[in-house]
Amino acid sequence: MYGDHLAALQATNLLSEDGTISNWLVLLLVAVILVGAYLLFRLYTRRTKIQRRVLQRKVEKRTSEISKQKEELEEQSEKLQKAYEEIKVKNIAIEEAFEHLTNSFSKLSDVNREKDGIISIVAHDLRTPLNNIEGLIQLVSMDGNLSDDQKDYIKKIRSVVRHGNEMIRDLLDINQAKNQKPELKISALQLGEFVNAWQANFEKSLSSKNQTLKLDGNYENLQLQTDQGLLSRIMDNLMSNAIKFSEKGTSIHISLNQEDEQLILKITDEGPGISEQDQQKMFKPFTRLTAIPTDGEPSNGLGLSIIKSLCKQLGGKIKVESELGKGTTFIVTIPMQLEAATV
Repeated sequence: MYGDHLAALQATNLLSEDGTISNWLVLLLVAVILVGAYLLFRLYTRRTKIQRRVLQRKVEKRTSEISKQKEELEEQSEKLQKAYEEIKVKNIAIEEAFEHLTNSFSKLSDVNREKDGIISIVAHDLRTPLNNIEGLIQLVSMDGNLSDDQKDYIKKIRSVVRHGNEMIRDLLDINQAKNQKPELKISALQLGEFVNAWQANFEKSLSSKNQTLKLDGNYENLQLQTDQGLLSRIMDNLMSNAIKFSEKGTSIHISLNQEDEQLILKITDEGPGISEQDQQKMFKPFTRLTAIPTDGEPSNGLGLSIIKSLCKQLGGKIKVESELGKGTTFIVTIPMQLEAATV
């Protein structure tokens, strides 16, 4: 077998006569191997350089990003530090302002208590001389020899005394409503009988200005459970205002109806109306509105604020509908059955 192979190689001149591979073939093989190794080395080296450059670019890019992020973080840190310092300064200022406000509030509370006490004392003390004046007027009125001028003076004095007592009562009501819970006197009330008795109190005032009171609504047989005194005062104040701010010869309309479990009281006059600006402040104490009484009647700016307070005490509310030159309607809503616990 070996001899056959050898003969074949000699036939193809791949072996020398002594049976060895020729030198040039060895050199060729070595050269091929070296060239292949060199090419592989160059390929590997080139690939490595490319990878290194890519990696280097990535590192440089990432380094740049990190450097930029670091700068941004340092800038944000500086801003945060600056903001923190500003917040500290503002917090100190707020604490100082809060302390100042606390002290001011405490002083204002003391002043307010003193003011309320003074109002209460003055109001009570003023009643004594007014009552004395009223007593003296009654004694003088018993003299049957008074002239017409003297009777007119007595009438005016009585009007001043009555107005003074009303103002004192209003001041005490405002003071009491702010400082203590009202004590209600709740009782059953037949509305028809109540209204018939109530309207008689205004016959003289209406007659003096030639005004007419018109009542309507399904109220005759309505039964309420409420504080009769407070309801009467609400209606008194609204009626007095309607008379006071309406011209002579006009009409005042009162409507009383039940809607669900509420009594709806509406009092409408034919007066000058109330502007939108006045409507925004009309229920605040000591507020004088643009409209003035039509016959020189006195006004202390307390009436509407007291009405609002009285409505609240009865578990109700009041609103106004008015337009300049077209009169005013006050709408009072109170529960038909008032429970003391709901106030």
